[in-house]
Order: sequence, then C-alpha cells, then structure tokens
Amino acid sequence: MMIQIASSPFGRIQSKSRYCQNGFILIASLFILVILTLIGVAMAHSFRLEEGMAGNTREKARALNIAQSTVGYAEWWLTQNAQATPVSCTGTYTSPVICTNSLLTAGTASASLPWSSYVNYTPPQPSSSQPTATIASSTSGGAGTYYNNPGFNIQYLGLDTTGASLYQITAFAYGGNQASVAVVQSIYKLSSGTTDLGVH
Repeated sequence: MMIQIASSPFGRIQSKSRYCQNGFILIASLFILVILTLIGVAMAHSFRLEEGMAGNTREKARALNIAQSTVGYAEWWLTQNAQATPVSCTGTYTSPVICTNSLLTAGTASASLPWSSYVNYTPPQPSSSQPTATIASSTSGGAGTYYNNPGFNIQYLGLDTTGASLYQITAFAYGGNQASVAVVQSIYKLSSGTTDLGVH
C-alpha cells in the first residue's frame, strides 16, 4: 500500500518568505555600504582641508613672527642712528636708511609686495665669535625656508607737539610660500633729553 503525502502549500509560502528576506538583507547591506563609503570620502576630504588650514596658519604665524622681528630691528637701529640724514628713497637698499617720502611715492605708486623701495633685511651678526645669522629663503619652498627675505621701510614723519621725532616703520615678511605674507607697521617716537620717571 502506497501513501502519497501531498506537499503543504504553507511550505512553499515559508520558502518564498525566506527568499524575500534574503533579498532585503542584500539590498540593506549594499545601502549601508554606500553610506559608509560616502562618510569615508567626506572624512578624507575634511582631513585634507584641515591639514591645509593648519599649514596655512603655521606659515602665516612664521611670516608674522619674522615681520615683528624686522620691525624690532628697525626700531633698535633708529635708537642708534636717529641722527642719520633722511633721503628720498627710490630703490632697494642693503643698509637701513630713513626715507622722507612714503611707500606709495617711493618709485612707482604701488602697495604690492615687494615694494619698490625698502631695506632688504638680514639679521645682524651678534659677534665675531658667534655664527652668522641668516634667513634661509627659497621661492621653491621647503622645510625651514621662507619664500623671500623680509624687508622694511622707515619714513620720517616730523616732530610732534613735544618736539619728539616720529617715524613710521613698515615691515613685510613671507612664510614658506608667496601667499603667506604679513605686513606690520608701527609709529616709533624718539625724544632727546632725560625724562623723570618718578623712580627714587
């Protein structure tokens, strides 16, 4: 005697349900993979931007530091050479000079860098027993280099109401590339004579 077992329709439904679930899992996995890929690309792009911003900030800081040092040197030079005769500046100088004309009237009227008239600044040598101080400059850049040597301009502004001499010192300096540049300006006052500071 043979017994035939009819296949249950519920078995087919369960099988189809399993196949549908497997397809959904595959689509969901691909969707999650696409999202993770987009997040990874966005993070890599963000890291590159942050690295570039950090580099620009570093170069700007280097330019500002050396520009401030250049102004400091020009102020010190004035205290030693305030009696130097001011001249009409028209070119680039290797030794400090005091100008009677402003930057915009020195040579061509242009505020772009480098100016048409400025002193090419190189750090003075402290003493013969110490190594010569230099500024490593290269237009191709590189670690520890500057795009170009810094420079400064000293303009004599005249006397104030107390009889003190006023000078305008403007200095520029580059970082490691042409885009990282800083300009610093100060008004320096020199007076002669002794001042009572009230210290006893």
